[in-house]
Amino acid sequence: MSTDTTTNHSPTGRAAKLARPNVLSLQPYRCARDDYDSGILLDANENALGPASLPTNSLDPYDNGMELERYPCPYQRSVKQLLCNYRNGKSGSSTNNGVKPENVFCGVGSDEAIDLLIRIFCAPGHTNGGGQCDAIMITPPTYGMYKVCANVNDVEIQSVPLTPDFDLRIPEVSMY
Repeated sequence: MSTDTTTNHSPTGRAAKLARPNVLSLQPYRCARDDYDSGILLDANENALGPASLPTNSLDPYDNGMELERYPCPYQRSVKQLLCNYRNGKSGSSTNNGVKPENVFCGVGSDEAIDLLIRIFCAPGHTNGGGQCDAIMITPPTYGMYKVCANVNDVEIQSVPLTPDFDLRIPEVSMY
């Protein structure tokens, strides 16, 4: 197993200024897929024998074209590249002018992305020096998971309903 010899550097940009310090100090998780891209990874609880052959109704125990006993690559490189190609309108790899795979997040639906954003940028029950808690703003009617994730993460909710024409109420939104 290789040792990470990269130097620690401070993240830059707007997100780094807004993210919670404890999140910025996390070290990336290393999994077996970082060092190996083939074979059976028993430390990842992969089944060395493969699944039963029921999906194909085959009596051959090795008839397993779907590799259901394997975890997919946690980095989703091929999916991210396809998304970039589609978004950039190209059939090849992305260029400096387009979206790059390293800037794409793939989650398990929008619920995961919403929860991660709240956990990264809002401290639970945290108040800044002025007595204000970290909060998210919702503009009802909206997706209910914003409120659920804020409540699960103990983050305050500022609610500014949309107008009857579904426009933002700019003066009220600007107050926060």
